[in-house]
Amino acid sequence: MHASRTVKIILRIISVCLVLMAVIVLGCQLMAKKSIANYLDTKLPPHIQLDYKDIDVNVLMGTAKLHTIKLDIGKRDSVRHTAVQIEALEVVGLGYWHFLVNNKVQVENLNIETPKFTHYLKEQQTDTAQEDNDHIALLKTIQIGKIKVSNGAITLLKRDSDSTAMKLDSVHIEIEDVKTDVELINSKIPVTYASLNFTGESLYVDLGAYEVLSIAKVDVNEGNLSVSDLKLKSKYNKTELSWHLHKEHDYINLEIPKVHFKAIDFGYKNEKLWVRTGPAKLTGPNLEMYRDKLLPDDWVRKKLYSKALRELPIQIEVPEIAIEDGHIVYSERVNRKTEPGKIVFAKVDAKILNVQNLSDKKEDTQVKAKALLMNQAPITLNWSFDVQKESDAFTASGTVKNFNSKGLNSFLDSNLRVRAEGEVQELYFTISGDAKSSVGDMKMKYEDFEFSVLKKDRSGINKLLTTIGKIFVNDGSNTDESGYRYGGITAERDPTKSFFNYLWLNVSSGLTSTILGNGENERRKK
Repeated sequence: MHASRTVKIILRIISVCLVLMAVIVLGCQLMAKKSIANYLDTKLPPHIQLDYKDIDVNVLMGTAKLHTIKLDIGKRDSVRHTAVQIEALEVVGLGYWHFLVNNKVQVENLNIETPKFTHYLKEQQTDTAQEDNDHIALLKTIQIGKIKVSNGAITLLKRDSDSTAMKLDSVHIEIEDVKTDVELINSKIPVTYASLNFTGESLYVDLGAYEVLSIAKVDVNEGNLSVSDLKLKSKYNKTELSWHLHKEHDYINLEIPKVHFKAIDFGYKNEKLWVRTGPAKLTGPNLEMYRDKLLPDDWVRKKLYSKALRELPIQIEVPEIAIEDGHIVYSERVNRKTEPGKIVFAKVDAKILNVQNLSDKKEDTQVKAKALLMNQAPITLNWSFDVQKESDAFTASGTVKNFNSKGLNSFLDSNLRVRAEGEVQELYFTISGDAKSSVGDMKMKYEDFEFSVLKKDRSGINKLLTTIGKIFVNDGSNTDESGYRYGGITAERDPTKSFFNYLWLNVSSGLTSTILGNGENERRKK
């Protein structure tokens, strides 16, 4: 009887304890929920407005979940610049011991469901004094085992028109071992992390008045970047673009089915962003460019690629960019009465080595390319330069083989008012130059080569000028013992034109010297 009464007493004590514990847990639940709600309602800065539908708190599991969140963030001058809508935000596995004893916020998982992020871009001029005051006073170290973002969307708007500057849908992000602290939170990159996986679809970027960029899918996995169906296009067709222009500007239509960069890494050194990658590959790029030469010239000075790389606001280092199975079409309109002439480069394969602008790197940037000119003649180009040389010195060499000159007549008719006949069996050139001028050599082996000069309206052959031209043009019969004719190259760069215009001036100089000159190898004579 005594034992039975003891058991009953123990059971009652246990029951009371359980009830007491339940009351305590319930009280803690209510207190925690109230504390979180009170903090969110009263402790946020006045330029941050937060609304939410409900809060679920589980003290025992260390979880909290907010539902249907709306967050508006404005500058301190009350100008709205960011809005966020989130279906649910869940904190899982909050470590109470670390929070109370180690002055650390430690969370196992942070799950963000269907966030819609909208941001207004800054005005051209920013108040640096205001930016300097936006210092975040973080009191505790924050560690999160994993951040998971599901089915998000990002939209950047132009403040002056509310039009879309950038949009990305179907955003999924997983970041592991995320950490920030008092020092990190106000640095250029405010967090550290162990790994990052990111995917997004239907990227749209407005590049200005005339072009847009779109990408079907972006995938970042353990530092490797893959891009599917990249398209860079003019907003207007060729005719419409000319209506909108007040000076020359290229129509562009670029499509790249696959882009892949390995081992992307980035950071800050001496307050300057650096980006470093492994090898990259562009598969199947297709580029069409068109220029309306009837428009006024663009007199803006153009940088050579060495100077453009040298003056980038960031440091970059890419060991290799491979281009596989590309296709390039370039055309110009120089006369309203004729169709624009085209130059075609098919089956373009290239390697661009050492794309970098690091002062301690001594490797030259190199381009090694090959293609089929007008879909028929093998052509190569080798080009190199040292980014750090202020003179923008470069060397280039190239070859063309087995080219029937009739293939260029659609371009020559429209652009130069001439037609060509004959076959260029071999053409070689070498050039060395800088930002001002260049010199070089050319040798050619060709047969039955002649030009016909067209009338001004291109309705037929100008027989007089054609006859005079034949007197000066060597048809390829006057050669050395190996069948070659030689010529020199001299060119002055027009700084308002691109590098490829400069390259054409060099090749044109060599062709003129080889075909109209004495054809002798001046170096051998010396």
